[in-house]
Amino acid sequence: MINETELRLGNYIFQKVNTRIVPVTCTHLHFELLKNGNAKDMFPVILKAEILEKSGFAENKKYALLPDAREFILVLPVIGNANNEIRAYIKNNKECFARVTLNNLPVSNNFYHLHQLQNIYFALTNDELNVRL
Repeated sequence: MINETELRLGNYIFQKVNTRIVPVTCTHLHFELLKNGNAKDMFPVILKAEILEKSGFAENKKYALLPDAREFILVLPVIGNANNEIRAYIKNNKECFARVTLNNLPVSNNFYHLHQLQNIYFALTNDELNVRL
């Protein structure tokens, strides 16, 4: 299930269509379905290495916890001298999460889904994250 209050038009989600679960872009129709209580067929896209790479992240090959854990970095195109990034981590148990960092300090809670990544990217840059699914 997905929390409808987290969605924006254009967010990627999984939707059950007949017997298949496919990635779709969230439209007005999805909001109508959610409003009518049909959220059981919609699921969040969980972050993982392939999704991060298709979203413009680069793997940090010098990450201290390699090979047990991995780090991915997306530099944010934000005006100013600060080092604004979104960093994503894949832990040794394969759980993946991301968070916003400012000068290498975390400034957001961890998030685990693609639509959350799309939303925070949009909030910080006023531009859509280019995701190639």
